[in-house]
Amino acid sequence: FTEHFLRLQGGHFDHADRMFHSMADQWASASEINMADIKELIPEFFYLPDFLQNNNQFKLGVKQSGQELGHVILPPWAKGDAHEFIRVHREALECDYVTSHIHEWIDLIFGYKQQGPASVEAHNVFHHLFYEG
Repeated sequence: FTEHFLRLQGGHFDHADRMFHSMADQWASASEINMADIKELIPEFFYLPDFLQNNNQFKLGVKQSGQELGHVILPPWAKGDAHEFIRVHREALECDYVTSHIHEWIDLIFGYKQQGPASVEAHNVFHHLFYEG
């Protein structure tokens, strides 16, 4: 992951304030603070705890607040354990509720609630510049 990231960033890490470092901060940004902050859960959130840990102790930078970046800060229920975080995420993904409601998500992302009146009714609309064309 690090090698690919560095290639994308011209051989260096991005500014610390823009890097993924805290689940709580990312959730707040994408859900209430910055409506232009579009995120999605990549598959690694359900099977690969390594992507949440800076086990090689790369110097990822220091935020303007003075906080030095290291491991991703996990929610309290994970107890600081990336394996527990992944286990609970996978358990949630595989639960009966998700199984019985996954079609609703598919309608939002790939189906008829993607655009038009159905998307407005489902609050599935974004700024026009987020769309191609």
